[in-house]
Amino acid sequence: MTLDDVLQQLRAAGPFDSERERAIAIHDYVRDQIAFGFTTWFETVTPEETLARRRGHCNAQGDLVRALLDEAGIAARLRFVQLDKRVLRQAVPGLIYQCLPPHLFHAVVQAEIDGTCRHVDSYLFTPAVFARQLRQLNVAGLAIGFGVTRDGRCDWQADGDAFCQACAGDLTLADPVFDSLAAAMAARAGNNHLLGLHFNQWLGAVPAPLHKAAESYLNSRLDAER
Repeated sequence: MTLDDVLQQLRAAGPFDSERERAIAIHDYVRDQIAFGFTTWFETVTPEETLARRRGHCNAQGDLVRALLDEAGIAARLRFVQLDKRVLRQAVPGLIYQCLPPHLFHAVVQAEIDGTCRHVDSYLFTPAVFARQLRQLNVAGLAIGFGVTRDGRCDWQADGDAFCQACAGDLTLADPVFDSLAAAMAARAGNNHLLGLHFNQWLGAVPAPLHKAAESYLNSRLDAER
């Protein structure tokens, strides 16, 4: 399936004329069809590859939303914020969590809709999975963790900002903005490193026969509840 195939499917499925209608349909498609999780391609992945794999972490999902918005005629870029790593507490294996830097290089989509700039990352979890993660967060008595925040959401009406992992307070004037995830990687932007090496390098070193096992481990806490 190509990006254009997705847009054709969305046009046939419901309202898709106005910029808001297109933005909402694209947001909901990625939310409902692309599972949040980690792949061995990590941030070397293209939007088309994320679409084919039906899984991606926040930056891969965001890049797919951006690409679909662009394809649909809506100007969109990726704005990278410094995300508190505690949002991934209990969402990734404990050993991985302990090795993460205190703040993560996290993409939110910046889209111009009806002449107004909007920011969004509420496409990460389906409503059912989001509700489950939020329930676990509340039981644990935490403000952030399990991949979500207490004030997060998984819906967007394209008339304001909407966040699942980030929050409005994470946006600063110093945030770098790129046309795509590939552009951010080419600029060597971000701090998603472990022991001085980018996560891309660590995951790229995993032999192909072990990719499935590596991904199973990285996503073990997320998949345990599916």
